[in-house]
Amino acid sequence: MKRFTFALFILSVVFVLCFSSCDTNNEYLNTKTLYYSVGFNDWQVGGDDASGDYLYYTFNEPAITRNVFNNGLIVPYMAFSDGRLTPLPFSDFWIDSAYGQIEEQITCEIEPGRVTFILKADDHGVDPYYYDNYDFVLKIAW
Repeated sequence: MKRFTFALFILSVVFVLCFSSCDTNNEYLNTKTLYYSVGFNDWQVGGDDASGDYLYYTFNEPAITRNVFNNGLIVPYMAFSDGRLTPLPFSDFWIDSAYGQIEEQITCEIEPGRVTFILKADDHGVDPYYYDNYDFVLKIAW
C-alpha cells in the first residue's frame, strides 16, 4: 500500500508540473522606448481649439501600428535634462517679469502612425521663443 501511495504521489506531482508549466497562450510581451525632441522654433501654431491658440508638433511614428494602438499600452512622458521622466499630461508654471505667473499644460495625442505633442499656456500665448527645447519619451508595450 505504501508503494501504491508513493507511486500515486509521484504521478500526481509529475502531472501537476507538466500541466502547470505548459503555456498554451504563447504570447510574449514586446516593448519599445521611443525618444523625441522638439526645438523652440519647431513648434507650430494651432488655432482649432475653442479655448484659444496653442503650440504643437507632430511626429510620424511607424512603431505605433493599429495593433499597438488598439491592443497595446502607450505611455507618454516628458523627459527632463537630469534623466527624470514625468507622465503626460503635465502642468507647470513659471514667472515672467512682464506677465506674472504663466501656467502651461503639456500633453499629447496618439493615433496609429503619429504622435502629437501639445503645449497650451493659460494666456494662450504662442510665441515659441518663450518655450525651450522639450524632450519626450513614449514607452510602448504590446
